[in-house]
Amino acid sequence: MAQGPSPPPPPPPPPSNGDKSQKTSDIIGTLRPTKLFKFSKPKTYVTSLDFDDEGQLLLAACSDDSLQLYSARDGTHQKLCLSQKYGCHLARFSHHSQSIYYASTKFDDNIRFLSTHDNNYIRYFKGHSAAVTDLALSPSNDQLLSCSADNTVRLWTSKSQYAQARLNLATPYLAAFDPTASVIAIASASTSSILMYDLRNWDKDPFATFDLRDYDPLSNIIPEWTKLEFSNDGKSLLVSTNHGQGHLLLDAFNGKLKAHLPRPYQPTWGVLRSAPSATPSKLPLGQGDTSFTADGRYVIGGSGADRDAVVWDTQEAPADLARTCRTCRVFFYMTLPQLYTNVTLRSYDCIRYSREDGRPEGCGMGSPFVMGLNGLVLRNVAGYVKKLKFAGECTGYDLEECYKYGRVPDSIMMLNTLVRVVIERSTALKELCWELNTKMLLNVWQGLAQSQIRSLTIKFPSSRSPRPVELVPPLPSLVALKVFDIDPMCYGDDISLLLAQSRNLRELSLAWSPRMREAREPSVHLGSLFGKMDRPLQLTKVAVKNLYHHDEGWCERYYDGSLVEEVTIINSSEGHGDDPAYSFIDSKLRHVKISLPRLKLIRGDKASRQLVEVLANTRGLEKIYIIRSNNMEKPDSNATIPRSPISNGSSPPSLSLDNLRDDHIEAIIQNHGQTLRHLLLPPQWRLTSDNIALIVRNCPNLEQLGFGADFDKFSNLKLLMPFLPKIFAVRLLDSPDNSEFRNKMHELDDGRHEKQIGGSTSAREWSKIRWMELADLLFEAGKVEPIEDPDAPGKMSYRRSVRKRDREAVKDVAIWKMDSFDI
Repeated sequence: MAQGPSPPPPPPPPPSNGDKSQKTSDIIGTLRPTKLFKFSKPKTYVTSLDFDDEGQLLLAACSDDSLQLYSARDGTHQKLCLSQKYGCHLARFSHHSQSIYYASTKFDDNIRFLSTHDNNYIRYFKGHSAAVTDLALSPSNDQLLSCSADNTVRLWTSKSQYAQARLNLATPYLAAFDPTASVIAIASASTSSILMYDLRNWDKDPFATFDLRDYDPLSNIIPEWTKLEFSNDGKSLLVSTNHGQGHLLLDAFNGKLKAHLPRPYQPTWGVLRSAPSATPSKLPLGQGDTSFTADGRYVIGGSGADRDAVVWDTQEAPADLARTCRTCRVFFYMTLPQLYTNVTLRSYDCIRYSREDGRPEGCGMGSPFVMGLNGLVLRNVAGYVKKLKFAGECTGYDLEECYKYGRVPDSIMMLNTLVRVVIERSTALKELCWELNTKMLLNVWQGLAQSQIRSLTIKFPSSRSPRPVELVPPLPSLVALKVFDIDPMCYGDDISLLLAQSRNLRELSLAWSPRMREAREPSVHLGSLFGKMDRPLQLTKVAVKNLYHHDEGWCERYYDGSLVEEVTIINSSEGHGDDPAYSFIDSKLRHVKISLPRLKLIRGDKASRQLVEVLANTRGLEKIYIIRSNNMEKPDSNATIPRSPISNGSSPPSLSLDNLRDDHIEAIIQNHGQTLRHLLLPPQWRLTSDNIALIVRNCPNLEQLGFGADFDKFSNLKLLMPFLPKIFAVRLLDSPDNSEFRNKMHELDDGRHEKQIGGSTSAREWSKIRWMELADLLFEAGKVEPIEDPDAPGKMSYRRSVRKRDREAVKDVAIWKMDSFDI
């Protein structure tokens, strides 16, 4: 890090995906320099770097015999400690951020333990008679391991100046503790070997020896290893080198080569510039220029010949959370903000056991849920949290007994107290999701009122146990609110003040318990939710589910329809095939008239005359999702129609499913055809050729389309493509009451689908298609590739690569994601 020209401009950020989460590989690609530290003396180099356990401080040992302390959060210089008499290298934080270890490079070869608070030495560790080549700190206690050119490895503790144990080995050079602090690895570059010792049996021979002569690309010369490091899961061992051919990634259990991590191509292979060995004093190595990221998947290092950083991906699948929760000494804090951005804590009502060793989770401590809360309270990581979710079952001691006598159980009170502390410490918190089976208490609500939270999801308990009913205060910054399992009989909190005075609220989703509709109990009164409002809500997105109520005209009174852009109504209105007993309540919605001039998306599970009127009275919809509903079945053709006293046996007006389908399609193509991009129709509607022709000819901008039709030949689908140049995803839905189409697709499911789709979609009009569903078979279309024609050897034809996928692959594609009862 010598003083020099400013770093190159950062690469442009990736395109925004809105609120969608990003892959770790995408995030890694956006890392860029944000701070350049310059030294007052020219030609000053950094010889070692280390972070403290909390990630607040960065320690740098420099070639001018100085120790520099920086704030890792804001990049400011904190303190300078000089070691002009003894020199300094391999500087390491202890587990206390105000004390450090480092190796002497002048006068003697002792290891020094320095207090940075008052710049006084706490202790000298005496014993080495030659230069120290590596220092490794135990991740679990204050033990320190050192390698030296005097052919010894020594184990120290911070409480004594003398070594606890010593090993006499041939040229030990590098050392590392595994994450459990029970195994140590000692590397000898001159012998190309790594010795594995059990720390509890230090005086015995190594339990394993890894010979790297067959793996090391530098075996034809004397290798120059620079660093030895375990991954955070303890499964991999990284051997960094100072050679242009790169580094070695080993299996930590058997020593086999897992991956060779080559550096970018250099014109001349050989020993490259690496920070420690490039210093004029030729300091010993032991720091290296590589390190694992926190999840163990990526290795970050220098390119060696220029100022670029290189990132190697060592795994095919992302690491699991268990491997990302351990402490990493170097480069951990580069990924720390991403690691703690989204935190989910799930509680269980029973003790769970590990499948690997049968031990209970949290053995020797608390449950993972409680320990996660404890970490957010005690460690300095809460400031990184942007999204926090609590879920699962949280049972209190004598819950029913306490509520019977009007008391909140102590465990529930302590839980809410801890959550309040976490919220206060999470200064960057923007989204909270509460899906525990117990409610938040007033102290948590008051903490949220003082935060900058923008999105809140609340699930009320579904039991009728008596409990406090809180008047929820307004949240000034709240933009999106979702409330689930609303039941007036289950002691839900009063959110009327929250709705009335949260002036920035723009997205509202309300899901009632299905109990009232199933029991035909009209106990819901919207006035209890919206009665405190002094003006209609300024909403852009509205979603309701399981609403069963007497109130009329709630749409006009409670929100301003002129601002609404998206509406979702699930199991909350009258529709075709409904139980007639619901009509006494639901039929009142027929008379609701509301203007929605900005409406762009509508989603529901009921085909009805009311929906036809909405489609006919609006213009310019872009997305329409009429999802599968269990009530949208064909009526029994053999059922007897009861006679009305005034009908004289005449038939009622035609309200068949086919007529309703045709009315919906006509309203869609006449009013929204030119703007429509997504269209999902229910599978109960078996579209005729005329229906499909009307849709594709009048909706040229469709990108995603799903409908029910019984195509017996793929060529029928090919006829649609010239009219849909922008189509990205197509779903041909099977009928819920006839499995003939699905059975036919499965009979041909022996590879013929992939071949036929691949050959048929290679034409230009299919250039944008990627996803295709036939009944319940899902296919992904890839690139067009040349293949040899089997019927004409030597002649090349073109076919798109096609493979079968599962539903997980399309969970974020709209016509699959929206085809659910979730809001």
